Amino acid sequence: MKKRIYIVEDISIIRLMLEECMIENGFDVCGSCPEAEKAWVEISKFKPDLVLLDIQLVGNKNGIWLGKKLNEELHIPFVYITANQDERMSTEILETSPVGFIVKPINTIQLILTVKIALNLNTTTQKKQVIIQDGLKAINLTIEDIYFMQSDGNYLNIYLETTHFLIRSTLDAFLIKLNQDSFVRIHQRYAINTHKEFKLEGDNIYIKNSILKISDKYKSEIKLRMK
Repeated sequence: MKKRIYIVEDISIIRLMLEECMIENGFDVCGSCPEAEKAWVEISKFKPDLVLLDIQLVGNKNGIWLGKKLNEELHIPFVYITANQDERMSTEILETSPVGFIVKPINTIQLILTVKIALNLNTTTQKKQVIIQDGLKAINLTIEDIYFMQSDGNYLNIYLETTHFLIRSTLDAFLIKLNQDSFVRIHQRYAINTHKEFKLEGDNIYIKNSILKISDKYKSEIKLRMK
């Protein structure tokens, strides 16, 4: 599945250039906005893999305000893009923990390289794990390796690429334990990892050579994740 990028830039011609550059280089632009507060609402909903974030924006809040919220509340990585090289802002910028910094005028080669490094850094440093009990064995399972989960009452099947585990847990309890926005419920019995490749056709989700039934009340959330 393509990595999803959200763009926050107040100059429309630059915002369009960034969108086109991301799409041409194989990324999915899930949204863009010139205002920090509106962008925060959309980013909270779309959960992109990376945000390209200008510092000077229209409205009451700037990019540093948004960067701080992304870091502290959503834990979504972001790259600052700005024309301002004022050193007096450097301490405030660093405190928000960006994963990259691009100075305008934008060099597209540098931009793509920075985005790829930022995404790779986030992938390699934030692989979270969960301990499961499979029979008598305790297994340290990497969360991102999970494709989907199937509930069977008080037991839960956890499906990975080439194997699956059966544990004693309800689906609700395990989703709380994972505490990951990438997992979404599609049915009373199923939840999938939306960071894995999947396809929605009618009332079914196709993922890892499996066909899962989706309930009507979950379709809107799935369609939103696919944008």
